[in-house]
Amino acid sequence: MRVTKRFLLLLGVLSFALAHLATAQSVTSISKKGHIPADSLFKLVYVPIDVPTGIAELRVKEIYSQQGKNVLNLGIYGPEGYQMGNTAGFRGWSGGAKTEFFLNAQEASTGYIPGKIKPGRWHILIYPSTILPEGIDWELAVSLVPGPDKPAFQLMPAPASVNNQPGWYRGDLHMHTLHSDGKRTPQELVNEAVAQGLDFIVSTEHNTNSANLSWGKYAPKNLLIINGEEVTTTAFGHWNAMGLSPTTLIEWRYTSQDKAVTKYLAQVHADSGLAIINHAFYTKECINGFGFDVKDFDGIEVWNGQWDALDELALKWWDDLLRAGTAKLAVADSDTHTAAPSPNQLGRPQTVVKAKSLSRSGIMQGLRKGNAYLSADNKLRLTLTATAGAATANLGDRLPAVVGKKVQVAFTLQQIPAQAVVTLHGEKGVLFTEQAAIGKAATWHWTVPAGATKYVRVEVRTPQGEMLALTNPIWLG
Repeated sequence: MRVTKRFLLLLGVLSFALAHLATAQSVTSISKKGHIPADSLFKLVYVPIDVPTGIAELRVKEIYSQQGKNVLNLGIYGPEGYQMGNTAGFRGWSGGAKTEFFLNAQEASTGYIPGKIKPGRWHILIYPSTILPEGIDWELAVSLVPGPDKPAFQLMPAPASVNNQPGWYRGDLHMHTLHSDGKRTPQELVNEAVAQGLDFIVSTEHNTNSANLSWGKYAPKNLLIINGEEVTTTAFGHWNAMGLSPTTLIEWRYTSQDKAVTKYLAQVHADSGLAIINHAFYTKECINGFGFDVKDFDGIEVWNGQWDALDELALKWWDDLLRAGTAKLAVADSDTHTAAPSPNQLGRPQTVVKAKSLSRSGIMQGLRKGNAYLSADNKLRLTLTATAGAATANLGDRLPAVVGKKVQVAFTLQQIPAQAVVTLHGEKGVLFTEQAAIGKAATWHWTVPAGATKYVRVEVRTPQGEMLALTNPIWLG
């Protein structure tokens, strides 16, 4: 009996080994090679790969010359198609953050979408975002692994609501995990958001919605996670699509000359979302590198990470728009990629939003109305009101019926984290300047003459000029 059992055990082990050997031997390897000349910066290259029936997993590895000095971005589209706007074929994008990935029915590398490997012609997308004068020699090593499909991937989006209580909610609207070029897992980012005392975060991975499909695995009860995407339009600038449905993907493969961006902005708005221009002056020349018409966007990220000269340029751009009568929401975001401590630390800065509820719809509505102020961290709190006669408007609102009337403005600052300088701004510049003592609360009352300005807003800075807080305007009349 013992001999028989040993024989059966050995036979089972041998069969298992032979099965795996046969599978390994039946993996199909495909190599594609080419050269990208130096004049092809940001030009998209689609490499076709024919996938037969019976393939359970697809693996891709990218190899290219002078990696680090050259950067070759990477993504993939399935047999449903890769034409611009065809999101059915999209199966993932990692830009320059990865040089290899895998896909199967149940799992995928971060940045990529799990799902059945359908037979047909797939297209691997590559393009250089940095290129040396000698260009790039590249190779794609593709492995097609046959076998039965794993159980299908299960969509687990984050809940759309945390509570129905009105209040001021603190959030960070711009961040990255391993699903694009960040260095943290979604769980690590969530843990830090809770530790920082944030009420909500917006997931904004570059050109992919892969993270949005699974935030429900990580969402704690007291943190709202809103779906989004950083639409990274190669040489024409970045913008955040916020408040999206978990399966929504916003196209990025167009130029300003294509006149296509309005179509995708309409898609964001149809999803009850907002479109915010990101870090417009973060270019080599420190000039505005955003290539699309600002009028079609909802707001501007005027504060990205630690306050610096580029944020001053973004602030001036936003203020110039206000002076011209163009109302745009101002937001502050960390654009965090790494764990604290970091110059772009999660929640520093943050956007504080007045909302009817801590929910996707509540936060989006509050932002859309401009009911928001920007803060360096979670300590500082403020209020801003304007009154003319019997009418009163709060931060972000419009004060009606002010023609020929003086406007009484009240500003309250609580938990002042440092010695501060408070300035009230209008369309012609600074209207009033005040000093604020550290650790105390204070309220200032100002009278603005009739017709002196179309709006009022407040800045709070250190004596050295570093921003501590910034409000969106109250519009007058």
